[in-house]
Amino acid sequence: MIFLNDNSRNKLKKIKLFVLDIDGTFSLSGKPLPGAKEFISTIKNQNKHFVFLTNNSNKSLEEYVFEFKKHNIDVSKKQIFTAGIETAEYIYQKFGRRKIYIVGTNAIKEIFSKYGHEVVENEEPDIVVISFDKSLTYEKLAKASVYVSKGKLFVLTNPDLNCPSKDGPIPDTGSIASVIEKASDKKPNIVFGKPDPLILEMIIKKFNVKKEETCVIGDRLYTDILLGIRAEVTTILVLTGEAKGEDIKNSNIKPDIIAKDLGEIAKFI
Repeated sequence: MIFLNDNSRNKLKKIKLFVLDIDGTFSLSGKPLPGAKEFISTIKNQNKHFVFLTNNSNKSLEEYVFEFKKHNIDVSKKQIFTAGIETAEYIYQKFGRRKIYIVGTNAIKEIFSKYGHEVVENEEPDIVVISFDKSLTYEKLAKASVYVSKGKLFVLTNPDLNCPSKDGPIPDTGSIASVIEKASDKKPNIVFGKPDPLILEMIIKKFNVKKEETCVIGDRLYTDILLGIRAEVTTILVLTGEAKGEDIKNSNIKPDIIAKDLGEIAKFI
């Protein structure tokens, strides 16, 4: 454990619900990171709870469940929360059914359709939603830029600039949106996902735990750790993804605990 004082040790002992990031924290390109399986086993043996909360919306819940099962990790759809689902639900609750142009994968488009929205490709939308998109094309960027420049609501599912992969960081929603922002000279109207505490507060309520019984674990200071700080819960930064030791020294965002990986945390739960 790189940083664990008496106060943070006491906080850790009280935790009943662990909220885990996926990419760079639990797994990388679908493969569990060192200590990930050990951590889950420890949580289950102590009758505590864990859920996944990810800003990555390029996969469906079914795809996540299947990916975990390939590595003998049993996770249900009820244990996975994504920024894309939060975005679709919020837009429906606030604006009702809308025509939406999505820069994203088929998985995120299906999510919006399930929430009652009309996903459009070749007609003018009410709202433009930008998400992580491995099928990104110039045509998608051009369409989104034109619609946003006309004043359509400009929504991001999350602010992440990059997504970890086995080959290195690749462009995420924030980077994709920056192209549209510069082309249209418009700022996003709404940015969802971590570090907005709304979805975490919903998870806390669903599992009927207190804030002091909840812990966020992630590899990014400006999303995962800031989310935990804003929601007033315990935070753990793992050094298996984006953040490095020097980043912590130069940032005003300070986690309660810093660990090499999830396996290191399991030893102190």
